[in-house]
This record gives sequence, C-alpha cells and structure tokens, in this order.
Amino acid sequence: MCDALGIVTYNDPSVYVRGLQKYRPIAAFSFIGRYRLIDFPLSNMANSGIHDIKVFVNGNPQPLIEHVGSGRHYNINSKHGRIDLIPLYREDGAIQYVSDVQSYYDQIDSIQENKNDYVVIAPVNMVYMVNYADYLDQHIQSGAEITMLYQNVDDAKTHYINCDVLQMNRQKGVLSIESNLGNYKNRQLSLQTYIMSKEIFVSLVEEARKVSSMYWFKDIVNDHCKDMDIRGVNFRGSVYCINDLKSYYDSNMAILNEANMREFSNPKWPAYTRTNDSAPAIYLDGGSAIGSLVSNSSEIHGEVVNSIIGRACKVGKGAHIENCLILPDVEIGDNAVLKNVIVDKHTKIYKKIDLTGTPEDPLYIGRRENI
Repeated sequence: MCDALGIVTYNDPSVYVRGLQKYRPIAAFSFIGRYRLIDFPLSNMANSGIHDIKVFVNGNPQPLIEHVGSGRHYNINSKHGRIDLIPLYREDGAIQYVSDVQSYYDQIDSIQENKNDYVVIAPVNMVYMVNYADYLDQHIQSGAEITMLYQNVDDAKTHYINCDVLQMNRQKGVLSIESNLGNYKNRQLSLQTYIMSKEIFVSLVEEARKVSSMYWFKDIVNDHCKDMDIRGVNFRGSVYCINDLKSYYDSNMAILNEANMREFSNPKWPAYTRTNDSAPAIYLDGGSAIGSLVSNSSEIHGEVVNSIIGRACKVGKGAHIENCLILPDVEIGDNAVLKNVIVDKHTKIYKKIDLTGTPEDPLYIGRRENI
C-alpha cells in the first residue's frame, strides 16, 4: 500500500460547465459514455495503492453516492481501506460559496487521525492516468516540501483559459501559481495535483483559514512559493482538462481517437467504474455506427457518425447523428438530424428536426427536455 491519504477535491468557481453543472457536480459528469469523472482519480489512487480516500463533493451528492457506493468496484476492500464521500455542509446553511480549505478544515480531526504520513490531492476535472506511488517516492527522495504536477502546453492562448499555470525557475522550483489569461502560447499547466506530508497539509489548511474565509488551498500554497521548497514535476501523459462546456465536449470527442482510447483500456492500469448487467447495443432497420462509441442497451435504427452514445439510448429510423455527445437514456426520433450537439440525460426528441451546433460552440440540450 502507498503511505498516503488520497483527497479528491472540487474546483473553485472559475470552473463552470454550463448546463450540465446545473444538475450534478462535476465529479458525476458522464465521460465517453461509460465512466463518471470521479472514476479517474479514484482509479489512479486505487491502482497506486492508496486505499484511504476522502472525496469532497460540491453539489448534489446523490449521483455519486449511488455510483461510488462502498468502493468495491474500485478494488478497495473495506477491511484495508475506505472511500468517504463528504458533501458540503455548514451549520449556518451557507453552502453556495465554500472553499476547499473550509471543507478540509471541517474534516481536520479525521485527517490528523489517519494513519498515513502523506497526502495526495487530485481534482475531478483533470482526466489522466498516473501512478501516484512513483511521484510520492520522487517527492520523498527530492526532499521537497510540496510537489506539484504540471504539463507543458503550447496552445494556452486558445485553451485552458482561467486554469492554473505555474511560473518556475530553471530548477523546477515553483515561483507562483497564476491564472491563464490566454496571453502566452506556451505555459506550464498545473494539474492541481499536490503531494506533501500530512503535517504540512494540516498546517497550511489551518493557516489559510486564519488568513481569509475566501482562501482556496492553491492560494495558501501560492503565498508560500517564496519561503517553501515547492517543486513542479512534469507529467508527460495525456491530460484532458474540463473547465467549461466546450472543453467537456472536446475531451469526450478526443477519446474517439483510437490511440487515446487505448489509455483507458490498459489492463495493467484499469479505469474502474460501476458496471451494469445489461444487453449489448443492437442495430436494427439498417442502423449503423462509424467511428463512434455506442454503450450497452442502446438501439440504433439510424446512422451514428463520430459520436458517443450513452447507455440505453434510442436512435430512430432515418436519424443522422454526427459529432454528438448523447448522454444516457435519450430518445431521438425518426429522421432527426443532430450535428455537434450535447444531449443531456432523459431527453426526448420526438419529431423530425435539425439541431446543429459547431465544434467551437456545441449546442446543449438540457436534461429531461421534450423537443
């Protein structure tokens, strides 16, 4: 086992996915028709030998309670580990703006009592596959007080807007944490992943709470960049950053590339999720799918091209679905045409209709809509 407590945290208000976030926390977002975003940090931690995990939830916790359950499908046995789901709770009822620092502080006694000596903090809006045990070993050997994962990106002028980026010296020491305003092409994108001793984590949480109720954990880390040994470590794998509706759409569509899909089909580093006993997808009346991912229990009577179809969806005869992201339990009627559209769960599109967005601005159809 890895000598670390895993913390899966929620994001500050700069991360907002229009439409989808109205109905569920980001951690509960569907991804490539099969997973929820929470599956990736939990799978990384479980595969790394981290079996004590606290998941902080900002939003309706019900979808995650149902999905995560006891955590057995993440290969975590209650005899040697546990997953705690911790929804936002304030005695005064004010939960609309609660920083991650406040959530950590509310659990500080439980964190201090945890038997692990280190803490690994990971976000839910960064999808990547990583062995945290390797980075923990590197952190310990380096003698750094805090290790932060980052990735070099060369498209920061058009992507990752408002995401955290790092300023570093030549020795990879972190000088500051900034917000990407799109001024530069090349930046060091923070993966919002921190590794440190539990003692340092607790002291920073207590200090941040004294400084300001508006402080987030990254703010107190940024304050200490000048007087603490904080080092950046370059992560070279694929990263899918979800911070708005377009990046959510783009990240899903990117997985249709076969090389990208292989990362989520690695038997040596599996991505776990809750499975359902359901029938495979069926194709009737000449239905077809080209370059697409079609989930179990779906019925395809029309044509699906370069799209992701969630579980238990129905695509009518003569319908054409292209470059679309269809969430579970959606019914699309005969002869409907959808291009560059995100359709939320339980929506019914009854009549022949053309719905068209663009790759730069995908059209979003809300949950339980009838069209």
